[in-house]
Amino acid sequence: MFDTGPSSKALVNNSKKLKTDFQTIDAIVLSHGHFDHVGGLNEVIDLIGKRVPLICHPRALMPKFLKSEDQIIDVGIQGFIDSDSLRKRVDLIAVRTPHELNNSILTTGEIPRLNNYEKLTRRLKDVTTIDNNKRIPDTLQDDLSSIFHLADDSVVILCGCCHAGIVNTISLATELTNSKKIVGIIGGLHLFSASEDRLRNTVEELKRYPIETMAPCHCSGFRG
Repeated sequence: MFDTGPSSKALVNNSKKLKTDFQTIDAIVLSHGHFDHVGGLNEVIDLIGKRVPLICHPRALMPKFLKSEDQIIDVGIQGFIDSDSLRKRVDLIAVRTPHELNNSILTTGEIPRLNNYEKLTRRLKDVTTIDNNKRIPDTLQDDLSSIFHLADDSVVILCGCCHAGIVNTISLATELTNSKKIVGIIGGLHLFSASEDRLRNTVEELKRYPIETMAPCHCSGFRG
């Protein structure tokens, strides 16, 4: 299970339509700690009905706040569940490094920001977190993706919001799998507020790979 949405309503509805059995899920991965990716977590754990591993970056569990006009809004996981409560319900694996779920599926872990155009934009630059009792900018180091390394050496990447950038994410995926045969990209690419420079560079980079399927959603934006 990759992310749980802002609530469980859509998940439960869609699972019934697709006749999906939550009890077949054997692991949960959180792409990052924003509310719209973790809000359904409690009910998903209930529906799974057994103790499973939950993989995320440690900073996904930290508080996240957004200043909006005169308000400070909680945009993280803390409004839904805290780390101690989570540990009682799942086998929490909070790591910065890649994590193998099996011999063909792994998480990226923390994604190095290698280029100068995949930057946080708009309100993301105003999000803060608390570290060592100090409020600091949240640079979204917790952003990660899942990688499916298929039997023919091809690779499919599943993104949450891809705050680290799809080009940076692909760079790490090719390094981890030792394969440049990227055939599929699925998920949010956070390009709705991207500059023309970023869009142009992203397209040029993607042309380097034999991509057969693109399924951009969530925060990709029409321009993206």
